[in-house]
Amino acid sequence: MTSTLDVLKQILAKLRGNPELATELGDDADLVAGLALDSLEMLQFMLEVEERLAIRIDFERLEFSYLQSMRTLADFLDTMPARMPSTSGA
Repeated sequence: MTSTLDVLKQILAKLRGNPELATELGDDADLVAGLALDSLEMLQFMLEVEERLAIRIDFERLEFSYLQSMRTLADFLDTMPARMPSTSGA
């Protein structure tokens, strides 16, 4: 089973177009200062996180400090509720 932390690293590697990044990132890597994600990249990252982990992120509870450590963000995301499946038949 893939951990939340591993999924986050895989998403970041894909976002940056650098497959090796998934193995190079430390568990305490800082998404803002260390990886220098801009606002668009952060939005893409969060949308992909919701999709891959099948969760709904409560952005009201997401604190900036959670983005300063991959491990802390993973712990926060593990508390998020599962995303409800779409009921649209389109």
